[in-house]
Amino acid sequence: MEPVTTALLLLLTVYIGAWVYIRKNPAARERGIVPYGPTIMVKTQAGKAVMERLSAPKRFWRGFAALSKVIVFGLMAFMTGLLLWQSTIIATIPREAALGPEYILGIPGLNPIIPIGYGVIALVVCIVIHEVAHGILTRVHGMNIKTTGLLFLVFPIGAFVEPDEEALSKATKRERGDVYAVGAAANFIVAAALALLLTVGMLGGVQASYGDNPVIVDVSGGSPADISDIGTGMVVVGMGGVQIDSISDFFSYNASDPGDEITVNMVKDDRQFDIDMVSGVMIESAPSNRPAAQAGLEAGMLIKSIDGETIRGMDDFNRVMDGTEVGQNISMLMLERTDGEWQQAGPFEITLTDGPEDKGYIGVTSSFAGMGVNTPDAILGFLKDPYGGSEGINGYVMDTLRYLALPFIGLSPMPAELTWLFPTGGALDGDLFWVLANIVYWVFWMNLMIGLTNSLPAVPLDGGLMFMDAVDSAVEKLKPNADDEERARIVVTLTMWMSLLILFLIIWQFVGPRI
Repeated sequence: MEPVTTALLLLLTVYIGAWVYIRKNPAARERGIVPYGPTIMVKTQAGKAVMERLSAPKRFWRGFAALSKVIVFGLMAFMTGLLLWQSTIIATIPREAALGPEYILGIPGLNPIIPIGYGVIALVVCIVIHEVAHGILTRVHGMNIKTTGLLFLVFPIGAFVEPDEEALSKATKRERGDVYAVGAAANFIVAAALALLLTVGMLGGVQASYGDNPVIVDVSGGSPADISDIGTGMVVVGMGGVQIDSISDFFSYNASDPGDEITVNMVKDDRQFDIDMVSGVMIESAPSNRPAAQAGLEAGMLIKSIDGETIRGMDDFNRVMDGTEVGQNISMLMLERTDGEWQQAGPFEITLTDGPEDKGYIGVTSSFAGMGVNTPDAILGFLKDPYGGSEGINGYVMDTLRYLALPFIGLSPMPAELTWLFPTGGALDGDLFWVLANIVYWVFWMNLMIGLTNSLPAVPLDGGLMFMDAVDSAVEKLKPNADDEERARIVVTLTMWMSLLILFLIIWQFVGPRI
């Protein structure tokens, strides 16, 4: 077992023992140390004095609260619209590409894309920001704070401010709205500031080495590249005796027959070396409801020929497929790895259907030998300026989603295997620069996720509580003769249905592609 895994299991064992002890020990609860679901809550009075001092410039905080309401209602509309839009495209997502339920929770270690180290730091920072903002506005409006404290789930996962619920319920809707809004808005504002710091302040002066050469950013398991130990961060400068000076050279490489062994010339950490690898266009995925899979093609196969024409590279494959049409029948010969050898399989008879482009649709994703590539210039360019080339609202929304999805493609913002391509210089040279850059990115990412999530119009989220008060105000104006009981019934019903809609739309992201 890996040392890190052993240490984590030991910490988890100690934590579970502490949780059980606290749960059964009245003395611990009297000291304010209590179990709260799977977490341990440590309550204290110490933070109240801090909240009091921070809330002193009341005029400033009231102005901040007014701005926060605008931000949160804007985020509420954006997130609801985004979820509704995503629900309309779920049918286009292959079952194999559907996210698992582990992606719902933004907890480091449980969510596969959130690293434990950076994730824990980011989670603690953003929850502290969120809760402190709530606490400040609670005191600005003269409401008492019962306790403050920390939450632990093996590691510290955040802080909390516990307001006096009775005082909060008796406050005006405007005052309650101020308290609810500032948490999510503070997360969003901090996220925006950190994004600016990272893109302009930290990455603005960084330049890329081997700028237009293809660099390996992903390798498919079981692919020829994987079998030959080609890995992330290697730059391709030659294949099969052909010089590769740009990513277009890589995609137009058609020099070797599929299944032939070629020599790939690589550079990594400014060291040149050669790797022998089997050549060919590999099927990365073949969703079950698409023509290729229905004909028997599987992920991991290499394409040998289409209608008798040898497919030597991506350029050949794209050219042949560009010449097809809907309803056309094609015959494919494939290479399949069996007992360590690449052997011919097929022919496979495939009837092409209509797809997203005006040509025959086979329904696969492909790569050369299982190598996912990008260029250092493209990677750095997007990290520096996520909105470069954006046009219209749709362009800005899609580029924002791409920036948020960097962890899904292994950039957050820069894996250690790629940092050698981006010399930084100055006082923060090398590893320290990228450690700080990763911290900034993850604190940005977690703040934005918590800000967006808490803005959703679903109770008990802050956005849901604001939505409930907004509905109550609307009902007061539209039905002035309704008594308190009738108004409360309408408000609860509308809020409940909105909350259920939001819950359904979130669950649908994970369930829809599997139906």
